[in-house]
Amino acid sequence: MIPNMRYFVVSIVSIFLALAIGIYIGFIIDANDMIVEQKEDIVSKLEEKFDYLKEENTNLKKEVEILELENDKYELFSRVAYIEATKNKLSGVNVAIIETNDEYIYSGIGKTLENAGANVRSIITIKDKFLNEELLREVYTKRLGEEKEIGKNVIENAVKELSKATITGEPSEIIDEFKQKDLINIVGDIEEPIDYIIIAGGSESEDLDRINYLDKNIINTCKDFKTPIIGVEKAKVNFSYTSEYKNFRISTVDNVDTVMGKVALIMAMEGRPGYYGEKPSAESLLPDPNNIILE
Repeated sequence: MIPNMRYFVVSIVSIFLALAIGIYIGFIIDANDMIVEQKEDIVSKLEEKFDYLKEENTNLKKEVEILELENDKYELFSRVAYIEATKNKLSGVNVAIIETNDEYIYSGIGKTLENAGANVRSIITIKDKFLNEELLREVYTKRLGEEKEIGKNVIENAVKELSKATITGEPSEIIDEFKQKDLINIVGDIEEPIDYIIIAGGSESEDLDRINYLDKNIINTCKDFKTPIIGVEKAKVNFSYTSEYKNFRISTVDNVDTVMGKVALIMAMEGRPGYYGEKPSAESLLPDPNNIILE
């Protein structure tokens, strides 16, 4: 009996199907082997990379430790050098510090000046209430008796009177009243003539009116009395005054709380005027020691 055609077709299909399944199973097995090998290779490379990064991290830590030690040495050198470089540079100079607001404290400047041989006679802080025109008129009325003698620009007059009293050291009943009304705070004694004024600025927010009312009139009064004045502020303030001080044509130090700023302050007061520090208004970091000291 001769097999029919259907039998041959089914047989051939079965053979090819078996071959296909075999090939597929073989491929899967090979693919799994390849995947396993790739995974092992990736893991091996990751381990090598991790070991390399770990070694790099260890080396970087060692470098950081070395740099920190070097930095500590430089800081120690800077402190010692700054003390020696500024020692007795301002011997006998009587200085007053005027803070035109109470948002930043500058009492630390005193040690710098004292190391340089200067005498810090007073630190004056002008409070916000000083800009209260009505309160100032009450003070003047109480002392002068008649308000018509006060004048229209009562804040300007008060600033000038405070500046004049600070410079000349002359007793002033108005200044005493300012203190009693808590318009100003004075540490030290202002009843002694001053050779140099340091005006300390910088504020938490921009207030150009305050600068024009207070700082500008203090500066102008110093110029009228031919008393040298320098404007300073800390390296980090929200609103810088030094560009305004520069416009008023007085020397500035915009990082007076740093070692470099302290050196710049003493050198500038010694007779090397300029605009020193790190902010945009500065023209150099430090005064040139080769410049002739101006009398």
